[in-house]
Formats: sequence, C-alpha cells, structure tokens
Amino acid sequence: MARTRKKPAPRRSGGGAKESSKPRTPRATVDVVEEESGFGLEEGIVFFTTILVVAAFLFLDQARAGYGEGMFF
Repeated sequence: MARTRKKPAPRRSGGGAKESSKPRTPRATVDVVEEESGFGLEEGIVFFTTILVVAAFLFLDQARAGYGEGMFF
C-alpha cells in the first residue's frame, strides 16, 4: 500500500507580525451625492436630435410630394 504524504504547512515570515502591530491609518470617506432630477444636458441632446430627425423626415416627404412620391403629403 502506498502512503500519502502530507503537504508541509507554508512557512510564515516574521515580517507579517510587524506590519499588523502598526496602527491603521484612517481611509478617506466617500460622500454619496444624489443626481439632480430634471432635464439635463444628455436628455436635452436626445430630445433635440429626435425632434430634428422627425422634422427632416417630414420636410423631405413634403418635397417628394411634388413628384407624387410622398407618404404623407
């Protein structure tokens, strides 16, 4: 029968004990800031671009109506 060997425990260096005895320095605090509710810059850009695309589509459709190819006009 074969015997299994136990793995030796990893050696610990003495340097770890010195670091743990040092006092911990306080970490920086993090302030939680709520976002402002309302109409921001990103929402304004999306809104303006959507209105501009719809208006462009309607103007082009009206221009094509002169040729009898418009969808709405």
